[in-house]
Amino acid sequence: MPYFAELNPQTNEVIRVIVCKTKQWCENELGGKWVNIDKKKGGIGYTYHPDKEKFSSPQPYPSWTLDDQCIWQPPVPKPDDEGSYTWNEETQTWDTVEVPVEDTIEQSS
Repeated sequence: MPYFAELNPQTNEVIRVIVCKTKQWCENELGGKWVNIDKKKGGIGYTYHPDKEKFSSPQPYPSWTLDDQCIWQPPVPKPDDEGSYTWNEETQTWDTVEVPVEDTIEQSS
């Protein structure tokens, strides 16, 4: 069965998701504004963009902007090396994250 999202009529933010047969059933039985989300990735807290027929996740940081594909982009691109990074909103930079490496060599007894 398909999934449908109920949208806040003023903001298009998803307020609940249900499984049912048709959009018409949702509107007739539950009221509100509904959209099918089967082929679009969306969930509670996401915003629907009807002009693009896509959802965007909640904004991760105040400085990030939404691109044409409804994906949040940082003001500074993330380094493309193999390192681990986290966004620092205060400094508007990517900070290196130390990832602990566990000893994977088994000791013989």
